[in-house]
Amino acid sequence: MSIVRTTVDYQNLSYAPPRGNVLLLGCMDLRLLDETLAFMNRDNLTNRYDHVILAGAALGALGGLRPEHGHWRKTFFDHLEVAVALHSIQDVYIMEHRACGAYGKFLGTYGQFGDTPEELARETAAHRKYAGLLTAELAKWSEEQKYPLRVRSFLMDLRGGVMLLDDATA
Repeated sequence: MSIVRTTVDYQNLSYAPPRGNVLLLGCMDLRLLDETLAFMNRDNLTNRYDHVILAGAALGALGGLRPEHGHWRKTFFDHLEVAVALHSIQDVYIMEHRACGAYGKFLGTYGQFGDTPEELARETAAHRKYAGLLTAELAKWSEEQKYPLRVRSFLMDLRGGVMLLDDATA
């Protein structure tokens, strides 16, 4: 049996291309590894990105907003520091995804979403919120380090379709 993959239409993806090497923060969800690779290749980033994987992506890098996972934030920023030093990272991509089990684990029932249009909108808003919180922390880090970083946040559906979460146009 062979697997047939179709070309995915990427939605709402009008943004400046990455300037150099990228640090990609993604979730541990094994259903989307191939789709994430395809997205990065589509952005002309083959062999030009470091891939950091934390359950919940942005929420994980924020320590899941739970004291027992607070060290995840330090791990993420320690990794970023090394990636900048070794690979001259200029852009950070935050790749969130729909039906994220880590959101349910970290946030309880608030992090569980259905498939109705209202629930999909609520899910998108939650991913936008936590990606935005991490983006703010990355901006602070960038300023403190006097090292410019550009951050882009995306939301991938379970078929590999991707939408831009942030509204930056630069």
